Amino acid sequence: MNMLAWIGMLTIIILTPLPLLIKENRTKEEIRKVIVTEVIALAIIIAVLFFSVNYLLALVVGFIALILFNKKTYTKKRLITYGAIILVVGIAGYSVFRDNPDYVLNHLKENPQTTSFYLAENGVELIAYQSDVVRPLASTVKMLIAVEYAMQIDAGLLDKDSTVSLDELSRYYVKDTDGNAHVEWLKAMESEGKVVENKVTLHDVAKGMVTYSSNVNTDYLIDLLGAASINERAKSLGLTEHEEVYPIVSALLIPEYLKSESSESMNNNEIISEIESMPIDEYREIAVKLSKQMKEGTIKSGDYTYELPLKVQRVWSDRLIGASANDYGKLLEVITKDQLPMKAAETARDLLEWPMQLYEGNHKRFVHLGAKGGSTAFVLNDAMYAEDHNGNKIEMVILTDDLSLWQGILLRNNLNSFKSKLLGSKEYRLKVQKDLSEL
Repeated sequence: MNMLAWIGMLTIIILTPLPLLIKENRTKEEIRKVIVTEVIALAIIIAVLFFSVNYLLALVVGFIALILFNKKTYTKKRLITYGAIILVVGIAGYSVFRDNPDYVLNHLKENPQTTSFYLAENGVELIAYQSDVVRPLASTVKMLIAVEYAMQIDAGLLDKDSTVSLDELSRYYVKDTDGNAHVEWLKAMESEGKVVENKVTLHDVAKGMVTYSSNVNTDYLIDLLGAASINERAKSLGLTEHEEVYPIVSALLIPEYLKSESSESMNNNEIISEIESMPIDEYREIAVKLSKQMKEGTIKSGDYTYELPLKVQRVWSDRLIGASANDYGKLLEVITKDQLPMKAAETARDLLEWPMQLYEGNHKRFVHLGAKGGSTAFVLNDAMYAEDHNGNKIEMVILTDDLSLWQGILLRNNLNSFKSKLLGSKEYRLKVQKDLSEL
């Protein structure tokens, strides 16, 4: 739940009983209404916080429950009215939540300025749609970081069984910046008994970066591996359009940093203007500087909360590390063709093939299945590779940017079915190839 959701629910809980302060309003029916409303509001909060139910879904169910518990609902006129509303909502919900892989294809076709798609099959490039355009990667960049980690393990520069203090990791943590990814990873480590004396292995940190997409673990690894080494690795692998890597979490603190450095108070529009006019090299330097201060404890990450308005988040999203779909197609090919040294290849696959480790059903279809997605409020990306039991290999990269809230919801709901259909149907791959090549 974001801040607005909390404000809304708490407002309901606080204001609903207020009419009962007036004696005349304390009828049995009014008291019953208050109790029902309070219980439903609390149930929504509990469902979201403790059972990870989607907030909008919980809100809709709560609204329906409120209608059902209202005695006035059960008149002929109201039953017809509410029945019509539920029917319309049901039809709209079906259109949104049903599997529709063609929605993703149509979005690609209708938005060439903000989308890229790359697909290769058995070493042959089938689709290269806007694939040379550099777009923000979001967490998809963690695939490159995973490869550099694997190479340094292979070279003996790092020991994957070495331990990392959770206190050291926590210095990079800013609440509400990664969709609760880091907290979920910590819970998993605890439940699996992998936290010993408040430490975890380096390899579990790397797996947390990929499987759970922890930005905390990512910034720790960027510092440990060295951004310069990661950037050099991108060049050596032929990722010609890849932008330089810099810390992710600390960049979120740049707006506050600019406010603190300014002699005058700055509003959001002024912050946006200053960041947009700032050379990208300077922006990266500030992010690195702030990350170093977080590591040293000069900046207490616990003092910060992530409450940036969407228009400020947009500037951060636009300035995330960028690359082209071609770049990540090459990176996937390096992995699928086993072009890395043997130990590095094994380590990289161990990190990236989390779908094989988490979902037993994937073993029926694939020998290898690796992936890393990435998203912000405006971006939805995915890079994945697959090899079936007949040795057929597919590499696929999709990058989307400048998404509206509605587009983001529909893409997230349909992306998995789009990928699954592409992986399972030669005919569908040829259809997508034909449709995108005609544009």
